[in-house]
Amino acid sequence: MPLRPPSIRFAFAAAALLFAATAALPVEAFAQDRSWPPQYRRDRPQFALEASGALSQLSGNALGPANDGSGFDVMGSIGVSVLSLGGGYQRSTHRLGAGDAIVQGVFFEPRIALPLVARNFTPFVYGRVARLERTSPAELGSDVATGTGVGAGLGTYVWLAPNVQLNTTVGWTDLRFSEGNAVGGSSFVGRANGSSWGVRAGLTLGFDRWGR
Repeated sequence: MPLRPPSIRFAFAAAALLFAATAALPVEAFAQDRSWPPQYRRDRPQFALEASGALSQLSGNALGPANDGSGFDVMGSIGVSVLSLGGGYQRSTHRLGAGDAIVQGVFFEPRIALPLVARNFTPFVYGRVARLERTSPAELGSDVATGTGVGAGLGTYVWLAPNVQLNTTVGWTDLRFSEGNAVGGSSFVGRANGSSWGVRAGLTLGFDRWGR
C-alpha cells in the first residue's frame, strides 16, 4: 500500500485533537442563558441545516490503493426531544495514481442526544446509512461502481450563539462496492470491501433547544 501523504495524516490528527478539545471545553467558554422552563423545552419539532468538512482514513480494498481523502457533508435534520433524523449528501476525493477517486452519494443519519448536557454543550451518538457511487480512473475514461456505507460514531454540539452551533464528530464506516474493474491499477477485481475512520467539523444552524 502506498504511503499516505504526511499532510493528510497531520490534518487527520489535528481534526481528532479538535474533537477531543471540543469535548473538553469548559461549559463557560461559550455559555448562553439556556434556562427555559421544562414545559417549553420540547414542545415542538426543531429544524437544522448543517455543513461540515470531513477527513477519512481508509483500510481494505474498497478504493484499491487510494490514499486517505477529504471532502464535505451537507445535511438537513428534524429533531424532537433527544432524537433527530437527518439526510443529506456526502462527497470525498482520494488521490489515486495520476488521478482522483471520488466517492459521493446520499445518506440517512439518526442522532440521539446523550444525558450529559451542559449549558452550551450537547454530546450525541449517531448512525449512518449511505448509498454511494465510486468513480475511479480507468484506462479508457473512468470506472463507476455503486455501493453502501454503514457506520456509527460520537459527536458534539457546542452552542456559539442562539441557533448557531459548532459540530464535531468522529466515526467508523463499513464500505462495500459492487463488481467493477481493477481500481487504479490494483490487482483486485470484483466486489470491494473496506472501511474508514473519519472526522468532521462544521457549523449547524438551528436546533436551538434540541436534546436539552
